[in-house]
Amino acid sequence: MDAVPDDLAELVHRAARATGPHPADLAAIRRRARARRRRRGVTGAAGLVALIAVTGGAVPLLVHGDRPAATVAAPSTSPAAPDLPPPTPAPEPAQRLMLSGDGGTVRPHRAGPEIGLVGGVADELRGDGSVLRHRVPAGWEETVALPDGRLVGLKLTDLMPGVRRRDGPDVAGLSIRLMVLGAGDRVDISREVRVKGQGLKLAGADARYAYLVRDGVGLVAHELATGRERTMIPAPRSADGELPFREAALAEGLVVSVTGPPDMTRCQLDVRRLAGGARLSRLTVAGECAPSIRLSPDGSLVAVPYRRPNGRNLDYRLAILDTATGQRRADQPLGTASPTYGMTGGGTWGAAWIDDTTVRVVWAHLPDPPRKVYSVAELARVLTVGVQ
Repeated sequence: MDAVPDDLAELVHRAARATGPHPADLAAIRRRARARRRRRGVTGAAGLVALIAVTGGAVPLLVHGDRPAATVAAPSTSPAAPDLPPPTPAPEPAQRLMLSGDGGTVRPHRAGPEIGLVGGVADELRGDGSVLRHRVPAGWEETVALPDGRLVGLKLTDLMPGVRRRDGPDVAGLSIRLMVLGAGDRVDISREVRVKGQGLKLAGADARYAYLVRDGVGLVAHELATGRERTMIPAPRSADGELPFREAALAEGLVVSVTGPPDMTRCQLDVRRLAGGARLSRLTVAGECAPSIRLSPDGSLVAVPYRRPNGRNLDYRLAILDTATGQRRADQPLGTASPTYGMTGGGTWGAAWIDDTTVRVVWAHLPDPPRKVYSVAELARVLTVGVQ
């Protein structure tokens, strides 16, 4: 029961009336508070009189009028301020960076380990510096990474395994399929693109087309959705020593390609319109073109890794050139490659633009002494070069 019996209540009341007041009861507390306020008032008035005497009556100017005293805010009872929002993540680079380049292995001693430096089949260096290894079919080559996350490449398959035959564009029993991998590296498109007797190279791709270089035909646009092809830049009847599209990059309706024979003293590139192939400019750098040439997203600049001899070694540099005028906007050293058991011990392994003025370049070099076959992802060093 919640009710209190009457006899017990009466006993409690009698005891309360017989008990003297507690020294800290509510009435005493109120009396002491009133006494303190009176003492503070007297003290404050005395201090004000003394201040007026010292300042010659300046204080009344400070309190002129009947303005109410400023109120003092009560202590806040609001909850603690919320945590700061998480920092905004850095924007993704404008271009994806796939690791690719020259490499190889060798066994210096018959009984010793094999050594060398090799790139992954489809390794991607992401903006945060981590490496994503895409799962691609066996025989995958020449990866092009699209901004929407897809990969485009060629898959080469020997249809006559174990049969010795002469290599070349006429070889029998070879399949070359153009493949597009979507989310999760699933196969979205797989289409045979080989024509017997034609050399074939994947020069680039965009959301609609893969751009193939066919010997004797030229640069063709292969429509991903239908497989239809049209020639964008016909192959010249007489190359005059030029090797068109030996190394190429495409962006914003332009294609830049390495032309001329390999030459350690001159890296020569032509900038052409993708539609029709009209040459807009010819660019040159004092050295041999190295892998990983890349056009900026807006097509106004081209990043050109190049190398030149330095005694027994090769010095690698990156030049950034204006595609319209050829003006050199930047030129920065990347590293020096030393020969290792007949191999070039290092070099450039990919480039991609962060935005229209800044490019990332991957440099990798064998340690001294090398002890195994290294992947580029193990040794990769990323350098950033921007225009002045």
